[in-house]
Amino acid sequence: MGDEHLPALMAAFAVAMNARTGQLTQHQVDDMREKAEELLRRDHPAYPLITHFATQYEIHARDRDQLVILGDALEHGIRLAVAPAQPDKPWRADLDG
Repeated sequence: MGDEHLPALMAAFAVAMNARTGQLTQHQVDDMREKAEELLRRDHPAYPLITHFATQYEIHARDRDQLVILGDALEHGIRLAVAPAQPDKPWRADLDG
């Protein structure tokens, strides 16, 4: 994953943290969405997570409990989206000889 994605991913992490702490603003959500649209391909695994959060924020902007849930889901999803792929079966000399 190239560095060109970092601003969008960092904005998503910041939004997730601010949603969980009750510090999120519409400006931050708009900034995150703009960076995702500008820097991420539509098939990037983080793109649908970001756009989903932004859409849900419009619906639940005043619901603190729901924003915490959405922030948790965004953070978890972004972490999974950027995690390196796990090998199907790592080679281990003690098991495979």
